[in-house]
This record gives sequence, C-alpha cells and structure tokens, in this order.
Amino acid sequence: MKKLMPRDVRRIYWVIMIVGVIVALFGLPNENKALLIIGALIMIASIIFYYIFYRCPSCGRYLDRSTGQYCPYCGVNIDKK
Repeated sequence: MKKLMPRDVRRIYWVIMIVGVIVALFGLPNENKALLIIGALIMIASIIFYYIFYRCPSCGRYLDRSTGQYCPYCGVNIDKK
C-alpha cells in the first residue's frame, strides 16, 4: 500500500471533519438525534484517521500537530515524494 503524504492526510482529515459537521448541523434544526450521532461518528472517524496516517514518510513517527515542512524527529522534508 502506498503511504499517504502528510499534506494529503491533512486535506482528507479536514474534508471528512467538515462532512461530519455538516451532517450534524442538518440534525440540529429538526432535533434529529440520528443525524447528530452520525455526524459525531464521522468526526470521530476523521480524528482516528488523522492519528493513524499522519506520520513521517521516512521514519514513520507520528507528527502530532507539526505542520512544518520537516519532520521534527528525523529532519526529512515530509512533503516531498
């Protein structure tokens, strides 16, 4: 399986998170608990996805909240293939 680049992981994370928020917001006006729960589950899934795949392509360590160009652990440029 091809490794996902950190910038791609960040983009996918935000898309999934926004979809979850939109689904949950559709449930608010109608007090539809099912949509609220589904939206919350989608948001939780995006967080889990982020923690699993947001890793340095070189050393494989979790990048935490690092959005810089270089891995804080091994110093490799994380956005280059």
